[in-house]
Amino acid sequence: MSHSLLRPASLALLLLGLAAAPWALAHPSLVRSSPAAGATVAPANQIELQFSERVLPRATRIELRMAHGRLQMAIPTASQQVSADGYTLRAGFATPLSAGEYHLQWRAVGQDSHPITGDYRFTVK
Repeated sequence: MSHSLLRPASLALLLLGLAAAPWALAHPSLVRSSPAAGATVAPANQIELQFSERVLPRATRIELRMAHGRLQMAIPTASQQVSADGYTLRAGFATPLSAGEYHLQWRAVGQDSHPITGDYRFTVK
């Protein structure tokens, strides 16, 4: 192959690789939540988190804590499951959440097996 053809082909491959890099490095991110971050909501017995890509059910979960003065009281879930399409985590509670301030921490693992974490707060009135 002549040098005049090799240079444009190399440049095209480099540009293609750079364009695909963000997809290769993508991780799940939180797209929507119910209740939403910072929201004040009525008592509910389910939390729903929707992610930007499929997550692995065995490694994706939430932990919920309720502010009780200076202490944080863990609120156990009755169930946690990822939807059939793999994009939504639903956590259910045996009884509706009582009035108070909550801190939700989540962990999601995408198809690339890298864990991503996040957290937010909401209030139940």
